[in-house]
Amino acid sequence: MVHSTDPEQLLLRVFGLTLLVAGLAELVNASAAVGAFLFGLALTGQVADRTRRVIAPLRDLFATVFFFGIGLSVDPSDIVPVLPVALAVAAAGTATKMATGWFAAARDGAGTWARLRAGSALIARGEFSLVIASLPAAVTYPRLGPFTAAFVIVAAIAGPVIARLVDVVEARARVR
Repeated sequence: MVHSTDPEQLLLRVFGLTLLVAGLAELVNASAAVGAFLFGLALTGQVADRTRRVIAPLRDLFATVFFFGIGLSVDPSDIVPVLPVALAVAAAGTATKMATGWFAAARDGAGTWARLRAGSALIARGEFSLVIASLPAAVTYPRLGPFTAAFVIVAAIAGPVIARLVDVVEARARVR
């Protein structure tokens, strides 16, 4: 039913069946997203491999639009009151990610600078998972959306800045 040698036909069939399964999930009072997710799990073999290749650009586009929509749902003025807590949580997260990278790289025999780079590479990772995970809870806890937005902004800025700082400090240390 899904198999097609034509990429456009494959894409249309997969999207059509995804919408059908999502609609059926809604009919039984389940989430359309869960229905679509389960359909994605059900695709296997060559069809799944070809679908992954064909859908990759659209997946990235839809992910971008999804996060844009989440950004629109947060009033920027609601971020200011939760910013101190977001900064504290981001600092704790940064410290634990730096420690994780440090110890993981040490187990692999890496030197000091490689350990620091490993830790700094982890800083801006996983925050978008937090956005997705916080969506249902934001209905019950209205400050969670602004907190999550503030946290993601802080981590998204801190990660590359700290990674670059590690590189600059390492370069200066090597010159001495």
